[in-house]
Amino acid sequence: MGSQVRILLSAPSLNKFSYIYWKAILIEIKRLTAKKACASEITKGKFFKKPGFESNYVLTRLGRKISRARVLGLIVDKFTGNENSYSAITIDDTSDTIRCKFFGGAKIFEGMAEGDLVDVVGKVREYNGEIYIAPEIVTKTADPNFETLRMLEIASIMKKQKEKILKIRELKSRTADPNELKALAKEFMGEDDAGSIMEAGDMTDEALKNGGQAKDAKEIILKIIGESGQEGADYQLVLSKSGLSESAADIAIQKLLEGGILFEPRPGKLKSL
Repeated sequence: MGSQVRILLSAPSLNKFSYIYWKAILIEIKRLTAKKACASEITKGKFFKKPGFESNYVLTRLGRKISRARVLGLIVDKFTGNENSYSAITIDDTSDTIRCKFFGGAKIFEGMAEGDLVDVVGKVREYNGEIYIAPEIVTKTADPNFETLRMLEIASIMKKQKEKILKIRELKSRTADPNELKALAKEFMGEDDAGSIMEAGDMTDEALKNGGQAKDAKEIILKIIGESGQEGADYQLVLSKSGLSESAADIAIQKLLEGGILFEPRPGKLKSL
């Protein structure tokens, strides 16, 4: 399909309107894939509004450009406006919360309530300084293994992106010319990846320190319990050592229990499997 569009764009008989039309389609094809991300990667990124047919995007601290995102989280708030003209949910994936705002009625969130685990696919938008998702697909799931799988997928994405950032920094020692740097990077990553990392610049410093996001609450809790030995850890000890709010800790612990990653040998005592 992409090659066919490129042929059409080069056709001498193409008028100006058709050229713009097909160029828009080509851009749409290129951005169809929704990138899996955690909420904090999006909310802590920098939003860019582009002119014409170009897609708006968030440039993250991992050096990723995200126009369409896929985020899995727990609904912590739901709102429906007058006459169902506007509706929104706020989801929490323990890294941060992000709102999903829909201006086409309430049907997209029908049958969903606070406490439900949902997988949201949509375009990244910004208004009054708030980065949010304009949802296209919202799927409710009750399978805790789905959340564990997504957590592992996000960790893998961050690890690979961190490796790309380090490679770009290594290549910078060879040349300061951006075009030459992209050419050298082609062996290790796509040109778009290299360009995004270069554009992110100093924003990637935090990515190198902690993987591009604030530490996940579940990761913090598992580390504390893992360091407590075979006896496990008391809930109050986990709460005090984690530095998390009680609500954030409770949500993370509940998710780990539901996923079979943690269990309670007795009330108030937590152990990992």
